[in-house]
Amino acid sequence: MNVAVHSVHFKASSRLLDYVQTKVETVAKVSDRVNKATVFLRLDNNHLHENKIAEVCIHLPGREVVVKKEAKTFEKSIALAMETLRRIVKRNKGKHLSFKKR
Repeated sequence: MNVAVHSVHFKASSRLLDYVQTKVETVAKVSDRVNKATVFLRLDNNHLHENKIAEVCIHLPGREVVVKKEAKTFEKSIALAMETLRRIVKRNKGKHLSFKKR
């Protein structure tokens, strides 16, 4: 599975990139239909403590699932996003999109 990680307005460490890779692969274990994942790590420009944003997009055949979570650390925001994505993928695992032919 291809995992693309984009860090916006900062340089991500290799430890953080490895953490993102392992967490995204856990979602791929739930369903083999996951083609690729795109992860955006952003720093919000507010003065609050919870300004680390992780936006994860999972590409499935026929659709994309996007989850955006915010927390105090990038690790926590990634973990929250992966829990949500794992639940969504597991719930829709048996549902395949069927397109009607005219």
